[in-house]
Amino acid sequence: MKRTNFFTLFIAALIGLSCAGNKKINDMKEFINETTKCTEEFITQITASGSERDIVSTIESFNSSLALLEAKSKAMKQKYPDIDVWFGEPPAELAADLDRLHIAEKKLEDILKSDKVRELRKGSNVQSAFTGLINELERVKFFQD
Repeated sequence: MKRTNFFTLFIAALIGLSCAGNKKINDMKEFINETTKCTEEFITQITASGSERDIVSTIESFNSSLALLEAKSKAMKQKYPDIDVWFGEPPAELAADLDRLHIAEKKLEDILKSDKVRELRKGSNVQSAFTGLINELERVKFFQD
């Protein structure tokens, strides 16, 4: 009887540890996918923008999203302090999500260097908004204290 109870407790502990690991991966997947979606939406909106007001609004919205994502990443870092080890070698379960994020980041980089964006930056309000965006991109630090 005691052997059965120990075995049952051992299996329950393993399941609990497995679920805890899955929770961390699921939380990270959610964060990566949210970051990717935010970046993709910005790219779509900035390329569709026709007026200075649209551009400024899109940039301000993206800046706000970056700040929220930064806060979320800090909360995750507190919840999962060992998450740092994933930056050098992330779990295989995150590979596809990280690939999508890297593609979105590359598209963002390309769009910010594009002729269309260069043309859109001529207005003083837009120049100021883009300066704020660049400052925000440099300032935001995910998973850092």
